[in-house]
Amino acid sequence: LEPLNNYMAERRFGQNIRRKLARADIKLTIAEYAVARVASIAAGFAIGFLGWNSIAIALIGAAIGFFIPVIYVGRAVNKRLIAFETQLPDTLGLWVNALRSGYSVLQAMEAIAQDAPQPTQSEFQRVVQEVQIGIDMADAFDHMLDRLDSPDLDLVITAVNIQREVGGNLAEILEVIAGTIRERIKLKGEIRVLTSQGRITGYVISALPIGVALLL
Repeated sequence: LEPLNNYMAERRFGQNIRRKLARADIKLTIAEYAVARVASIAAGFAIGFLGWNSIAIALIGAAIGFFIPVIYVGRAVNKRLIAFETQLPDTLGLWVNALRSGYSVLQAMEAIAQDAPQPTQSEFQRVVQEVQIGIDMADAFDHMLDRLDSPDLDLVITAVNIQREVGGNLAEILEVIAGTIRERIKLKGEIRVLTSQGRITGYVISALPIGVALLL
C-alpha cells in the first residue's frame, strides 16, 4: 500500500483525506482509508444482493457503503472538536493559573499536556514536542489549528502570538477569552436545544427515500 499512499498523498484529495483523518484522530494512512472505503462498498453490495437477490437493492447497499466511512469520519471529527471546545475554558483556566505561578508559555502548555483530559492532552503534547524539536511555536500552533479547525482556538492562538510579539499580561487576556468562550458554549447549547426538533425532522425526511426503496 505504500506506493498507493505516496501517490494519493501528492494529490489534493489525498491531502484532504489526511487532514480529515488527523482531525478525527484515526490512525489510518490515506491508502488504508481508501481500501476500507472500497471494502465498505463491496460489503454493502454483497449484503444487498445476497439478502434480497436484487441488483437494485445491491446498488443501494453499495451506495450506503460508499457513504458509511465518510459519515463515520465526519462524526468522529465533530465529536472530537466538540470535546476539545467544551474543555477549552477549563484548559485556559489551567493555563492562566500556571502563568500566574511563574511558568513560561511552554511550561504552562507542558502542565496542560500532563493534567488535561483527551483530546486536549494529546494536542498540547504534540505542540510541546514540536517546539522541543525546533519548530517555531507559531508554526506548531498553526499545525494544531489545522488539525482542530476551531474558531475558539484560533482566538486563543492569535492572542498568544500577539503577546509574544508585543508583550502584555497573557494571563489576563486568556482569562477574558475563557469567559467569552464559556458564554459562546452556553449560547450554542441553547441554540442546539431550540433547533433539535427541526434537525430530527430533517433526519427523518432524509431517511424516508432510502426506507421506501428498501421496502419496495
